[in-house]
Amino acid sequence: MTNFYLVLVLLLSFATSAWGWGLKDFGEEVSAPSTTDAKYALWAGTGLTITLVIFKDSLVAPFQKKQVRNQTLGDSARWGDWMGQLIPNALYIGYMGIAGSRGNPEGHRRAIGMFKATAYSTSVTTILKYTVREPRPIDRHWKNSFPSGHSTSAFAFSGYLMAEHEYAVGIPALLLSTFIGYSRINDNMHWLHDVTAGATIGWAYGWGMSRLQRSQKKASTFVVPILDSRTAGFSMFKEF
Repeated sequence: MTNFYLVLVLLLSFATSAWGWGLKDFGEEVSAPSTTDAKYALWAGTGLTITLVIFKDSLVAPFQKKQVRNQTLGDSARWGDWMGQLIPNALYIGYMGIAGSRGNPEGHRRAIGMFKATAYSTSVTTILKYTVREPRPIDRHWKNSFPSGHSTSAFAFSGYLMAEHEYAVGIPALLLSTFIGYSRINDNMHWLHDVTAGATIGWAYGWGMSRLQRSQKKASTFVVPILDSRTAGFSMFKEF
């Protein structure tokens, strides 16, 4: 999964040059979870994650043991692992990219929005993974448990869809993300607070990126007539 994150970071670096992003754009996008109304989900998720960390021994660990013992998802858990590896995100980006190329004005914007939400959220998660270095429940020598990367990408997907589309699309996406997150606990790959943290980061960037895109001022073109003793014609101004 880490390889996917590294590829996203490289693609994001390339896109910064290709699409002409500046430092101002970068700063606005990185901070989108805290500067848009996604901040409420960010605060709530952060508070819940901290609470779960505090009560890890008394609440999280017993819950983990019970889920691993019961194996509620059975063989279907493998679909959570697979779908959590950026598959829904990539399919959405591809679909919207095709729609944009066929004249849908929203397609191109949504493809870029999903790409950015996924890239930023998974980059943040990767940094935290190798800063916190929490051991995974399945193997304490594997120290990259917090936050859950599968949950991050999954909730970046559902957060963006929930903000951009009707509930008929957003709710199934949210259910898919929840299934992916729970599958990581079911497989004993992540603690509950790992999943909660990943979901918080992903959702905040998914929802926040959509809100940021919609709040950005669109370019406007003005045509102004010019008429004086020496000049007659029109002047065109473009406001960004």
